[in-house]
Amino acid sequence: MAKAIVKCPKDPKMQYYREVCKEIFRKGNIRNWCKHCEVFGDKEKSSGKA
Repeated sequence: MAKAIVKCPKDPKMQYYREVCKEIFRKGNIRNWCKHCEVFGDKEKSSGKA
């Protein structure tokens, strides 16, 4: 299975593995905007995952 790469909307030059964003940035609170990232919001709403 290929790893999903997401482009950071607040830091457009950077791309991260989705798991890295979810586990480190969103849960670890390293970047305060990651908690409510529109990339995760949009994809989770469209895919039906919570």
